[in-house]
Amino acid sequence: MITPRPTLYALVQAAVEATGADRGWLLAIADESDAGSFVVAAAFGHGGAASLVGIPRERRGFAGFAFASGQPAALQPRADDVDNFGAGGADGVPRSLLAVPCVANEALGVLELVDAVGGSFGFDDVETASLLADIAGAALAEPMSTWEPPSPERLAVLLSSLAMRDPSRYAEVARFVEAMT
Repeated sequence: MITPRPTLYALVQAAVEATGADRGWLLAIADESDAGSFVVAAAFGHGGAASLVGIPRERRGFAGFAFASGQPAALQPRADDVDNFGAGGADGVPRSLLAVPCVANEALGVLELVDAVGGSFGFDDVETASLLADIAGAALAEPMSTWEPPSPERLAVLLSSLAMRDPSRYAEVARFVEAMT
């Protein structure tokens, strides 16, 4: 199961809102050993798109093309285009589709947007989505933080040392933390 990441959600939201898409998602490589699938890392838009996070997707259709080629592209698929069925979380084949690879030294995923206002995505939409996909690539490359807040005991030691250096500022806080432990 993928852990929801607020940064990725914010990037998909920004892409949807900036391009006028109905919805979109960020597909990430599911697993290094699985060369054929993505997992929905973040989603935003109408129709409960956010509930799709964690769902596996085959690496096919336009998202698969953008991932493999490293090139962004926009199209209006035909109604019988089964390769793009459900793209971007759409209920069927979307009316318009924009897929942009998320790259950080290598392709790590695809930002996919669907159903543009006005029927199709333009050059400015591709540029905007490409910029946001570059940021998403960097975010996907960053390992999840394993930082945990310090224990009360460790915090008391740190604040006590600060209290010695600047007694007027930190002494009261250090005493409070020590009293709590």
